[in-house]
Amino acid sequence: MHMHIAGIIAEYNPFHNGHLYQLNTLRQTLRPDLILSVMSGDFLQRGEPALVSKWERTRMALQAGIDLVIELPYVFAVGKADVFARGAVSILDRLGATHLAFGSEIGRIEPFFQTLSLIENNKARYDQTLKEALHEGISYPNAHAAAYRLLSSAAAGEFVDLTQPNNSLGFHYIEAIHDRKSSMIPLTIRRQESGHSDRTFANDAPIASARSIRSYLLGGRSPANLQNKLPPYVYSSLERRNRFGGLTEWETFFPFLKYKLLSSTAEQLSLIYEMEEGIEHRLLSRIGSADSFNGFIAAVKTKRYTWARLQRLSVHVLTNTLKSEARQPAAAGEVPYLRLLGMSRKGQNYLAAIRKDLQVPLIAKIRKHRDPLLDLDIRAAKLYDFLSGNGQPPLSYSSETSHAPIRYDEKNGRFIGAGG
Repeated sequence: MHMHIAGIIAEYNPFHNGHLYQLNTLRQTLRPDLILSVMSGDFLQRGEPALVSKWERTRMALQAGIDLVIELPYVFAVGKADVFARGAVSILDRLGATHLAFGSEIGRIEPFFQTLSLIENNKARYDQTLKEALHEGISYPNAHAAAYRLLSSAAAGEFVDLTQPNNSLGFHYIEAIHDRKSSMIPLTIRRQESGHSDRTFANDAPIASARSIRSYLLGGRSPANLQNKLPPYVYSSLERRNRFGGLTEWETFFPFLKYKLLSSTAEQLSLIYEMEEGIEHRLLSRIGSADSFNGFIAAVKTKRYTWARLQRLSVHVLTNTLKSEARQPAAAGEVPYLRLLGMSRKGQNYLAAIRKDLQVPLIAKIRKHRDPLLDLDIRAAKLYDFLSGNGQPPLSYSSETSHAPIRYDEKNGRFIGAGG
């Protein structure tokens, strides 16, 4: 019997009612036999530390009905949109996903295919326009959008507005599926009520963007007003973390970034991944007078260097990620292992059935495995744990190298064993 295996690429920072809506809609429309998620680890695509650890976010995903949670390695998780998409799609492909579901502002899949065809059929013109826009000092996302606008304005058809963040990421997913010649079928679900970039929310609205939820919590306010926007298990987790350990944000990490920059030469910084065009000199010239992370990024930001790009670069400085470590795997777009973070009983049974056919290692405990990309994951996770725990290991968590995958019994609604 042919199974429907639905894949979702996510950060769940944090998991909220909009994510639950996506899952419920997916269940109603596709009726999948299994739902698996490729999830970022402790640092995210826009160059931010996650609000809570990947283990807490894995627990949220399993309670919401995800059957398998696989970690997207650091190099892809903290990468440009196309790098992020290629890495995540390669994992879904390895795991036998038949469908990829993603949220978008447009909510229909056909315009994505038309947009891909438009760019593929006009590649030379698109690349030339992109190159010219970059030469003028425009950021890559805006140059990409400008090149696309030029093509779509002169063509017939219905195309996707690539200036919208979820549309843009969805386009990169579809491009990655196309480039891999994968048989995975993309599906899109329209985002409800809240925009991806919304920084505020209406108190009575059941759905708020993850960004607005983060902004609210990091503003030092009680989670109480979020109770109607989060599943109960997410609310209780965030409320507990807010009460006992605090939530993780860049400002907590900033003194360590400042130390790293002040103790480095421009030559040393030039070796850091994504440190291009001499921007290390600009970082060094601004860091001495900066007294907050947001103030620092605002002082460095230009038309060419977007906030997200500078945040990603800051993460790479903090983790000491070098070009020699990250450039080649990011360009290849292939994840050489599958790091298992969590599974339901159904997910465990599926893994047992496909394990012998997997062409890359499935990693449950990482002590036995060695890979340069995995070494980067471990380094980033240890740094996150140290910095977010004020020098102490996070409560209730083992070390990164010994933490077992979280196991969840979906029938009884409870976690099993030490990993859970």
